[in-house]
Amino acid sequence: MFTDIQHIGYLTRDLDEAIAWFAKAFGGVNAGGTQMQKSPMVPTGGRNAFVRFGDCEVELMEPGDRDGLPSGTLVMHHVGWVVADIKAAAAEARAKGLTFLADAPYTNPMQQQVHYFDPASTNGVWMHLTQVPPKPVTSPKAPWITDIVHPGYLVRDLDKAVAWYVEKLGGRHIGGGPSRRGGRIAFIDCGAAQVELIEPENAASLGEAHVLDHVGYETKTLDADLPLYAARGLAYQTPEPAVNPVGQRLIYLDTATSMGARMHLTELPG
Repeated sequence: MFTDIQHIGYLTRDLDEAIAWFAKAFGGVNAGGTQMQKSPMVPTGGRNAFVRFGDCEVELMEPGDRDGLPSGTLVMHHVGWVVADIKAAAAEARAKGLTFLADAPYTNPMQQQVHYFDPASTNGVWMHLTQVPPKPVTSPKAPWITDIVHPGYLVRDLDKAVAWYVEKLGGRHIGGGPSRRGGRIAFIDCGAAQVELIEPENAASLGEAHVLDHVGYETKTLDADLPLYAARGLAYQTPEPAVNPVGQRLIYLDTATSMGARMHLTELPG
């Protein structure tokens, strides 16, 4: 069903601060935004911005009511998945029992067609289908990050979550094993996109069946890039990168330097 990941959506208490962080850390460029209407996704409305770097995009959303959001923090909100034909993809999803919040897609300020799933049918998490217009001949490029590898979800039941992604989203289980944080992990390829599913040791204590945990960003030359990111004020949770069960080399950013958001830089095998 999916061909790629369009963007990760974050809630933020201060939109301008979040835009500035992505500009400093990843060379992000503010591609525009709008005043958000009140909706199930953001009940109080607000304003947003789309920031692009490399072949990545993030949507930053500052809700009208920011009382529940901590200062200086990015809170993961949703994942936008790319499809070639949004009407055909929506019909395929409905045939598999998934539902949407609206009858038809809408067009966002980036001229992307967007169709939000009803979270009641997607394990309580926010995600949407996205059909993107042709990319411009020139687009903002970050110095090092090239793409989004995967979003990571904490799940209460790993086997059940794997089966859901395979059945409902046409995913392919490519591997997994013990998690360095304790518990188990699995990786699901969905087209050219991927998700990491993490069943922690204390999975029964999760408030929801699925919880957005982190995002992995791709870089082609991880070792060479680490000092360059450090020069931009980023720090790392470990002295050296680790290798996960599917051969990806990665290192997590210290959340004290990433606005509280869990992110890792990733070099793919081969």
